[in-house]
Amino acid sequence: MTDYKPYPFPAIIGNSIAKKALLCIIINEDINGLLVTGTRGSAKSVLLRSAKTILEDKKVGIVPLNTTEDRLLGSIDIEKAVTRGDIGITKGILAEYNRQMVIADDINLLDENIVHGILSTSETKNLIIEREGFSEITKTRFIFAATMDSEEGELSPQMLDRFDLCIDTDVIKDEAERTKIIRNCLEFEKDPDKFTLKFQSDIAKIKDNIEKAKERLSYVMIPEALLEIMSELCLEMNVSGQRGDIALAKVSKTLAAIDGRDNVVFDDIKEAALITLQHRRRNPPPQNDSPKNQSKDQNEEKGNDEDNSKDENQDNSPDKKPTGSPDTNIDIQSEDEKNEEQDDNNSNHDIPHSEQVFTIGSVFEVIDYLNEKSVKKSKQDKSGNRSSIISYNNSGRYISYKNLNKKRNDIAICPSIRAAAPFQRFRTKNGLAINVKKSDLREKVRERKTGNTILFLVDASGSMGAGKRMVSVKGAILSLLNDAYQKRDLVGLMIFRKKEATLLLPPTKSTDLAYKMLKEMPTGGKTPLSKGITEAVKLMAQGCYSKKGESRAVIILTDGRVNVSESVKKPYEELIETARLASKENINFVVIDTEEGFPRIGLAKNLAFELEATYFYIDSLDKAKLANSVKEAVYRQIPQ
Repeated sequence: MTDYKPYPFPAIIGNSIAKKALLCIIINEDINGLLVTGTRGSAKSVLLRSAKTILEDKKVGIVPLNTTEDRLLGSIDIEKAVTRGDIGITKGILAEYNRQMVIADDINLLDENIVHGILSTSETKNLIIEREGFSEITKTRFIFAATMDSEEGELSPQMLDRFDLCIDTDVIKDEAERTKIIRNCLEFEKDPDKFTLKFQSDIAKIKDNIEKAKERLSYVMIPEALLEIMSELCLEMNVSGQRGDIALAKVSKTLAAIDGRDNVVFDDIKEAALITLQHRRRNPPPQNDSPKNQSKDQNEEKGNDEDNSKDENQDNSPDKKPTGSPDTNIDIQSEDEKNEEQDDNNSNHDIPHSEQVFTIGSVFEVIDYLNEKSVKKSKQDKSGNRSSIISYNNSGRYISYKNLNKKRNDIAICPSIRAAAPFQRFRTKNGLAINVKKSDLREKVRERKTGNTILFLVDASGSMGAGKRMVSVKGAILSLLNDAYQKRDLVGLMIFRKKEATLLLPPTKSTDLAYKMLKEMPTGGKTPLSKGITEAVKLMAQGCYSKKGESRAVIILTDGRVNVSESVKKPYEELIETARLASKENINFVVIDTEEGFPRIGLAKNLAFELEATYFYIDSLDKAKLANSVKEAVYRQIPQ
């Protein structure tokens, strides 16, 4: 690792919460990792590297973006294997920085196996190395911190959950503070040592406080009443698993130690909750759920089929078939059929009386709806990132290796030599420095970036106009389009209404065209949902959208109230049959339920089950609502 001059920790302006979180992982090494997120240029890396100025006798190691698993965890010592025939291990980055600090910049861009290796070692304190028939476990402890720019891709929820702390850097909006930052940076670049010297007294004070907090930490107690509040808070914020509860307790104790107290107080819990629970928050039920409907959801979990049709919670991975009687179509057809009859009666007019064009509702930042655990994976192997896939040719970034495929010639030299090294003393050299056999050969695994092709399939029937529901639906669609644009995805727009499915916009990278089509999109008529799904699958099956390794997704926004069929079958029966056929295609389906009011029939959730799709209720897409609900839950808790 090359040496560098870190920016002084006390010189960092703003980001008080992030600085406090960094102190927490330095003081309490049982806290498993800190993730710092934020936009480009928001001093994420500067903050983490500044830890070197306040760490007493500790080094800071950086995980390179293109690191391999061998370099991270360790590998066979080739020299020892070739010269002596003994199997030994060459230390990797994590072993080299035992009892030190490790930083991973842009962790969301690292290979998923690398991220898993770091987090597993940090959590278990065991470094496990398994190479070429050799296995070794060594005790390893280190302080781990990472950065991430969400605009360049998200971590999976499973990986996020393994970070005990997650904070977002501040955006400095004060003119005086921004001016001071410029002045300080210019001065630091001119003479780092001289600039750092100005903060020596502050650095010494922080180091002293860290040592005192470490000594006090083991004596800090949590009152029983506050433990109960912690559990209640985690349940209220829909935190899955117990990692969040444990992290909340650890960080609360650390904050108390920093303040020089031997007992945790409620303010410690409030402060800790904002940095330990927010990233663990999972999509909750809509906030306007009534107790009556909540009890029905509980009955559903017990297998009560009668209440299943009225389920209102969003479920990202329906593994139990929701029950909804096809007979409900008799009741739900009336509104759309009435609109259709009015359309027929007004067929001589340019715009039917029942047809409406709604405005676009408010736009929001959406959750990563295509990176949920339950999203159905493509039949091709994927790396797990939304925009990264395994390359099937010699292009792309070298991330790993595997046993050689006879049809490939992309040889991974170092892994092949390592595989051959332990056997050299048994092989005839024949003038070769190393005798490598075919069985030793390894090929490179490469990763390349790619965008998704996303088709928004929108219900524009008369039922969507009730209560001006289409206003909020259009707002949600535009939010999803903006998200797709940021991730360089191809996006298309198809609507279904009356008896047809119409492609308003073929998949394109132009959100301006999509916005224009969305703004002028009419609403009215019947709901030919089966027709819409059929046409969407046909479009995505076209050669330009079905290349090997490319990811395709159809996002269906509907209330599920189908009332038109193309065959002699009943509309609902035809829909189920169509959905089951579509589920066999190599397409990721996402169903966004737009149904409003109570009781909800739950037809969109039934559709999600048959499509093997990810299911969301429309309100759960708003990331800001989820973040705000965390803060509200924190400050609603008042100790008795």
